Amino acid sequence: MNATATAPLSARSGTGPGPVSSSDGSSDPAPVVDDTRTLGPRQLQLVTVALVALTGLCAVVGMVALTTRHGATTVARQSAEPLMVDAQSIDTSLSDADSAAAGSFLVGQIEPDALRRRYDDDLARASAALSATTGQVGSDPRDAAALRTIAESLPVYAGLVQTATFNQRLAYYPLAAGYMGEASNLMRMRILPAARQVYSAEHRNLSTDQGDADGAGWAVVTVLLVVGLLVALLLVQRRLSRQFRRTFNVPLVVATGVVAVVGIWFVVAVAVQGAAVQRARTQGSTVVSTFTQARILALQMRADDELTLLSRDAVSTYQGDYATAESTVAGLLTSARAGAPAADRARLDAARQALDGYRQAHTRIRTTDQHSDLIGAIRLASDGAPGDLPAASAALDAALAAGITTSQQTFGADMAAADRALLPLMVLLVPLLVVVAVLVVVGMRRRIDEYR
Repeated sequence: MNATATAPLSARSGTGPGPVSSSDGSSDPAPVVDDTRTLGPRQLQLVTVALVALTGLCAVVGMVALTTRHGATTVARQSAEPLMVDAQSIDTSLSDADSAAAGSFLVGQIEPDALRRRYDDDLARASAALSATTGQVGSDPRDAAALRTIAESLPVYAGLVQTATFNQRLAYYPLAAGYMGEASNLMRMRILPAARQVYSAEHRNLSTDQGDADGAGWAVVTVLLVVGLLVALLLVQRRLSRQFRRTFNVPLVVATGVVAVVGIWFVVAVAVQGAAVQRARTQGSTVVSTFTQARILALQMRADDELTLLSRDAVSTYQGDYATAESTVAGLLTSARAGAPAADRARLDAARQALDGYRQAHTRIRTTDQHSDLIGAIRLASDGAPGDLPAASAALDAALAAGITTSQQTFGADMAAADRALLPLMVLLVPLLVVVAVLVVVGMRRRIDEYR
């Protein structure tokens, strides 16, 4: 093929380099054709295919990045976090049931209706949460075994408490205390560890989903591809401008602008979504975990004090367990306060103040008991007067429960914001990049047509 067969039509239409009207409607000098440097029709077609392919790759990888992050965010908000709440409800309800059962034996031969209702309500809540969790828990055999342990042991625990209650009503107090101690031992040694296994598993699942929700892998690849597409478009336009003496190829310029907008939008959306997920983690799920652990241990502290009196100080491990639990609660509240936002600090301070009130009630009970005034110690542990154990425990539990509820609301709001940050781009990413591909074809076609 001779030189005139591959040169643009504008270069073969006259004998001199006079002005030629382009297909863009512009009037430019005819290009000076150098066959060793000129892109012919075949090369321009290959460039077009490459640009369209790169645009398609950006669309595919970008959608993978967006759907992965959005899907993980949705799972964390709609599945993992509610499951963690159910697991937390199992643990706290069972802990409170044990405390209510122990407390009912301190107040006389017939337990008060309020304590009986509290105990029954706790078991009902734990059973409902257990059913909900069993239907949705993952495939980990350890979690299934833990749930099975709770389901099998809970009726045994309830039976022991019922037997203790029967003996209490018959005034067989040592026998009642023995059955109650056995029930509490089953709760602490078998049921509650299994409940905490489930809670820990759901907390790990939530952490995994949050990690996927702000994972950088696919997002970084998408940004690199978009940058590569921008560079390729600019280089192609520069080459075409030099070869065809056109300052601008309007469709390619518009395509470049759209790609730049998509890239900036992607970076901003991912950054906003990642920031919301991070807030949900630091001000939501992490704080929920802190308050949950503290609440479970606080309920255990009360049961320890009540069982100490019920057993007439015959079981030394109760007060040893109390000391460990009290120290752990204080440590959790103190460590969580460092670096926490103002709202979280206020809730943690309220819980810490309630813990101080509980310590004072505990000290009064132990001092009274150690002075051989068991009746007085039991009265401090069972009366509803301000400053006594029930009031102090209720205040501490309320402060910790309020922290859990507020932090769960914060988590939900932040994860919902993370969801919303990605939705518009998920809807428009592919259509925008299809527009880019069409503009590339149109812009390159105008140059290719000049060879005909």
